[in-house]
Amino acid sequence: MRRLLADRPGEPADVLRLADGPGEPAPGPGEVSVAVETVGLNFLDVMLCRGTYPLQPPFPVTPGVELAGRVVGTGPGTEALAGVDVIACPTLPRGALGETVTLAAALVTPRPSTIDPIDAAALPVTYQTAWFALERAGLAAGQTVLVHAGAGGVGIAATQLARAAGAEVICTAGGPEKTARCRANGAGLAIDYRADDFVTAVREATGGAGVDIVIDPVGGQVFTRSLDCLAFEGRLVAVGAADGNPPPVDPLRLIANNATVVGLSWGSAYPWARPEAVREAYDRLFALHAAGAVRPPVSQVVSLAETPTAMADLAARRTTGKLVVRVADGAERS
Repeated sequence: MRRLLADRPGEPADVLRLADGPGEPAPGPGEVSVAVETVGLNFLDVMLCRGTYPLQPPFPVTPGVELAGRVVGTGPGTEALAGVDVIACPTLPRGALGETVTLAAALVTPRPSTIDPIDAAALPVTYQTAWFALERAGLAAGQTVLVHAGAGGVGIAATQLARAAGAEVICTAGGPEKTARCRANGAGLAIDYRADDFVTAVREATGGAGVDIVIDPVGGQVFTRSLDCLAFEGRLVAVGAADGNPPPVDPLRLIANNATVVGLSWGSAYPWARPEAVREAYDRLFALHAAGAVRPPVSQVVSLAETPTAMADLAARRTTGKLVVRVADGAERS
């Protein structure tokens, strides 16, 4: 069975190798085996290769935490899932970037036949992260949301979901191509942070009031400066740190504006801590997909062999939208 493996920490292009080995273990009680069709890539996969993921498993590790596939084996108690097309989020260190994976049935969700495997692989991490980030922020129609890295997977998901909820969206992104992508996905204003100071631009766009919500996958100084973009009782949701950990925040800075900072990691907790809420979110995402409001931003589809290079591009922020790996033949985008 083919599988991508990283035996040591390092950059994906240096440490990932395509290995042939024995198949996955037979599913035990409460488990299923899934034949993998497609896998969505995320920045956390880069962190897994580097050994810097906050919940880093021991090496060797196979990245990939979201997939679309078909159940090809069932353990006791999971027989009803035999042959079902699913979305799944496997547990590490044996991630999704292989031909089959065995995992707990609780971590798979049947997917509608109207959602093709490539779209399906782009839904779990980015859209569930954006969904719960906006939920934790208390999003309401008419509010204004600032989305950083608006041309990335989480950024596009947050933009689409906020617009579907009746909010106004401001995005930041680097360069005219990426800002155009933000506008195409519903942003009313897209700020090129390479050319303009985003704090000044946000304040001008909101008449000095600031935004109700910030969704930040970037971290670093972007997180710190985003506090200056918040309106009274504004909420900043930190969903990642692609540019590194932000400096400490003085609580008095929050008190002065009655601001709230929220930390959110979907994949490390929600599927286990709030499984019913995750299933409800999937139902809403499937409905929004059917209505055309959720449009997974797949920009590139690569093979297993091409994945290390694609992950290097992801690490260097040379990508827009979502990268998807086609593992099995026949996974075609509709």
